[in-house]
Amino acid sequence: MAATLAPARQTRAPQLSIQTLEPDDIPMLRLPGLRGAQALRREIECYPGRSVWAPATLEFAVVSPWRNRPEIACVSELVAVRHTESLLREAFDRCAAHGDDLLLAIELESQRSPTVHERAGMQLLEEVITYEMPAPREPWRPRPSVRYVGVQANDKRGIDEMFGIDRAAFPWLWRNSRSEFDVYLRTPGVEVALIEVGGEPVAYVGATLFTGWGHLDRIAVAPERQGHGIGLEALGLAVDAMRRRGARRIGLSTQRTNWRSQTLYERFGFRRTHDHDYRLFGRWTNPERGARGGTA
Repeated sequence: MAATLAPARQTRAPQLSIQTLEPDDIPMLRLPGLRGAQALRREIECYPGRSVWAPATLEFAVVSPWRNRPEIACVSELVAVRHTESLLREAFDRCAAHGDDLLLAIELESQRSPTVHERAGMQLLEEVITYEMPAPREPWRPRPSVRYVGVQANDKRGIDEMFGIDRAAFPWLWRNSRSEFDVYLRTPGVEVALIEVGGEPVAYVGATLFTGWGHLDRIAVAPERQGHGIGLEALGLAVDAMRRRGARRIGLSTQRTNWRSQTLYERFGFRRTHDHDYRLFGRWTNPERGARGGTA
């Protein structure tokens, strides 16, 4: 009599347990590169409840405020091989529970398609492109009415002026918080200046100098003064300041959709590079703000 084989019992793989990453969990992680345990602890303590990890695989995602803006969360560290999407979804749920408006993630490998961020429910918000040029040999000669006025970390009036220009000139996502200005002005190598025309502040620039290389971090012109050559004057003065401080090459970045800034930079002599382009993905936790496109 032939033996009857019982049908094989189907077993389901156990679901991965993803937990909130707490400071006391840090010693169990495998931290990549130069990432220090103390720095990671401070980051989690300052923005608690959003970071996540999988104890079984030691994969994790660290979430921090975007540009020191607590209403916008950003994945600042992602160490994952098989469960990236699950980690991002769990981080999103925690950000939503904390009332954050948006969760962001930066993808440096912009050629991957379909992207893991899209599979995790995130959408492409911006593509950031980069430019570079050799530092000019000749100094920039502004119009007589245009002045470059340095702003220091203790200059409350100057910072207030920049803050007002910044909020008027940039869309919601790219605005700097007051806390971001305070941190930025105390960063080594940073130089910030207001651009005045006839004694009136109409723009500001910010740049960071590295060894032999400068990066234009920010250029903003008050909306009512745009279209009158102020952007070109501000750019020329910022580049000249970096040249005088020893920069031999100068780089910057802008959004792919910002045609006005691209025209300005290319007119000045900057040329496209591709080594540091990146894409910014996001998922709105605040549907109302997302429906308005992040506007104020």
